Amino acid sequence: MLVVVIAFAAILLLMQPAAANIRELFERNLARCEREYGMEDARTASAARDLGLYLRNHDDPAAAYRALKQAVAIDEKTLAPQTLSDVAELAALAPPPEAETLWRRVASAPEPALASRAFAALGEFAERAGDRAGAARMYAKALAKEQAASGPDGAEVAVRLNSLALSSEPPEAIPLLERAVAIDRKHWGEKHPETATAETNLSGELLAAGRTAEAVRMGALALSSFEATLGPDHPRTAAAASNLADAKRAAGDLATAGRLYRRALRIDEQAYGASNPETLNDARNLADFLRETGHPAAASEIERRYSVTAAPR
Repeated sequence: MLVVVIAFAAILLLMQPAAANIRELFERNLARCEREYGMEDARTASAARDLGLYLRNHDDPAAAYRALKQAVAIDEKTLAPQTLSDVAELAALAPPPEAETLWRRVASAPEPALASRAFAALGEFAERAGDRAGAARMYAKALAKEQAASGPDGAEVAVRLNSLALSSEPPEAIPLLERAVAIDRKHWGEKHPETATAETNLSGELLAAGRTAEAVRMGALALSSFEATLGPDHPRTAAAASNLADAKRAAGDLATAGRLYRRALRIDEQAYGASNPETLNDARNLADFLRETGHPAAASEIERRYSVTAAPR
């Protein structure tokens, strides 16, 4: 019986259409709609949308952008109710100048979840431009819209709280992140990457506020969660190790801090290579720590090996 089941499963796998064949079905459906209904019909827009979303999910962003742009053009001509939803999907694939303009348009959406997504994207644009205050304003709007969409304790609310906190000063950031941690623990549990991410962020803000013992405790929780869920050699585990190293360093536990800095460097070098920015940042942190703790020769060796210069603290 087991042999029969395995053989049947193998036949089913062979019968599954290849990704290229599925793509062709979507493309043929769009071509058919264009022929039968014309270039300004809602059914053609639907076919273009379906193709675009399929291509987006199968790593062809350029083709997905073209299909979604066609869907949006038809939406606008037919005054389709899903126009802003399609604009959001297009914005996620558009080049930066166009994307920002599209997201500003989506921010006016009456659906709060859609508007929240737009304000979050606009916050990222402001953040990349170095406009921290502007980013905080956008993230605050995203948070307000998300709370309207999913309630005060929705899982996406925690995401918005993290973004807003990281664009705020520690006195404002800490209560935001404490709330994010509570929401994530409720939704995902104590040991989950989402929870650990919020805990890592909170640890960093507690350290910046001079609350070192709390920063150490929260950082240790985050590192333990990443180890349990993603493994001891995952890059996010490395980031948590580096964060905890900073807290341990401030607390005067220099032996543990040194081990954690070295661990973060080892993990990222294995994951990304010696010349990756994450690895180089780890090397700078370690070299800075070694020089500060009276090991200038070891610091110079790290700087030489990775061609970095330790930044002054």
